[in-house]
Amino acid sequence: MTATVQTKKDRPNYYILLRYRDEKLGKKVQKWITTDIPIKGNNKRKAEERRTEILSGLTQQKVDLSKDILFTDFMTQWLTTLINSKSIVITTYEGYERVLNTHIIPYFEPLKIKVRDLTPAHIQKYTNDKMKPKDANNKIKPLSPNTVIKHLRNMQKCLDSDIRQPNIAI
Repeated sequence: MTATVQTKKDRPNYYILLRYRDEKLGKKVQKWITTDIPIKGNNKRKAEERRTEILSGLTQQKVDLSKDILFTDFMTQWLTTLINSKSIVITTYEGYERVLNTHIIPYFEPLKIKVRDLTPAHIQKYTNDKMKPKDANNKIKPLSPNTVIKHLRNMQKCLDSDIRQPNIAI
């Protein structure tokens, strides 16, 4: 896997060009990652530091789905990787952490679902349970559709970022 700092025509920021071999597809793949570091000024060194962070973060993120890892543990690892790689701001991290600890982990932990066994039906049941009205004795209100969509986006980000990693040949 290689990563280089690049610029794009008519774009004000540096980009990281990530090149790796996708074993599943059997071919080389390129991925462009924006750094939000402006080209103007003397920022090449900052872009190089960001390249190093991204490259080390990707090699640390590699997850082997052939092992029996619970979905809740998988999401917790993803969240830890995010904050360690400094790829998100602290307030975003805190929001993700709150959703994970308040809703996702309490729901999925008793089910003991492994990542490789997670199906769209599990996600749909989670969505339905979070939006349905609770009984009169339970004071918990149902979540709004927009809130549940945010939960689903968190799960999607986790699965998108980490499931692809085992395919990267290092």
